Amino acid sequence: MSLDEKFADLLRDAADLAPAPPAADLADGARRHHRRRRRRQAVLAGGAAVVAAVVVLAVRLPGAGGTDAVAPAGGWPEQITAQFMADTLTSVLPPGQVSAAGGYGVGDGPVPGLPPSAHLLYDDGNGAGMVTLSTHRVALPVTDGTWGTQCADPVETPSEGCERTVLPGGGIVVVDKLVPDAQAQVRKWQATYTGTDGRQVSIWEVNSTSFGPPLTRPTPPLTTAQLVAAVTSSAWDPVFAKPAPGTAPGATQSTAAPAPGQILATATTLLPPGTRTDTGAEQHTPGQAHVELTLDGRTSMLAVHVQPRPSDKAAVAGEREAFEKDTSGTLTHTPDGSSVLVRETGATKTGGGPTLRWSVEVLHPDGTKILTSEWNGTSEAEAQPGTPALTVDQLKTIATAPAWRP
Repeated sequence: MSLDEKFADLLRDAADLAPAPPAADLADGARRHHRRRRRRQAVLAGGAAVVAAVVVLAVRLPGAGGTDAVAPAGGWPEQITAQFMADTLTSVLPPGQVSAAGGYGVGDGPVPGLPPSAHLLYDDGNGAGMVTLSTHRVALPVTDGTWGTQCADPVETPSEGCERTVLPGGGIVVVDKLVPDAQAQVRKWQATYTGTDGRQVSIWEVNSTSFGPPLTRPTPPLTTAQLVAAVTSSAWDPVFAKPAPGTAPGATQSTAAPAPGQILATATTLLPPGTRTDTGAEQHTPGQAHVELTLDGRTSMLAVHVQPRPSDKAAVAGEREAFEKDTSGTLTHTPDGSSVLVRETGATKTGGGPTLRWSVEVLHPDGTKILTSEWNGTSEAEAQPGTPALTVDQLKTIATAPAWRP
């Protein structure tokens, strides 16, 4: 499989994981999905198939707390080509050997509506690593609640370290170094720059030429400083030259996702009587939250992701069409018009074996999407088999509650 094919596959996998927001979590979604895919063939943890990428990555609000929205595809200059993206990514890297460079311009990605992106193999002399870049736009003004401006949630995305820097001009850079997969030991480092003009540039890199073994080097090829220089480079200005609809200075988002504290406050009221909770350290990742639950002597971790309803009727319709086509779980409907997907996933290559993760994803009638997930263990990466604290029906009660609708 060529690098172009691998990259396209990772993008499709990431689309399968909606409602994960596109900036920092696009690559992380691909990482999680690819890692699990190596152990089983089932599609995991959220999302409404490839069609959702159009809505999720190009139109919808990507589930961040505060003001955050991806611009419609029309907000990208038509002259941005795949060759421009590949050449520009090459130009912002330190001197080294570049091979298998490719990209996607406006309107020619593997999933319609995806913003421009690029990918290549880069070798600094100590072994090649895969480097991937994605671009996005967020609504203004940029705040601490804008997606991509906070470190990844360590419970759902364990990290070896994260650096968050507010630049003198007001832009924000986040560099996450994720914990390697236990089996493949692939390391992923990721930098996301969010500018005050609403631009968002993300680069992630791994210490292999694919997303699995064999490893080509101990760590990814770019240092933290080199990642920051690449995502903040003015070479990306042409990509963001055309003002995007709905992102003018001072624009606000009418359907912003709640902050973690708000999510926890709502979720707690929906838990069965007698449930004990422990939220742990303060949480900062917008649009999602987690809480440790103990009920009837069983303790599990509950994660709740909130994707606010899209801002226009066409996006709501597209989201629902994609959701109804999702075959990764059991689809049912509630009397009030909500669509419900239930998934139980394990760790074996065929999808069998003991269940490690229980999830219920609900698309509410107004387009609000809620994903509740449960596993046994302090982090998702260390999930263990066993009877969880909440039943699937109890997860469904939480996710289908009208309380999530604005």
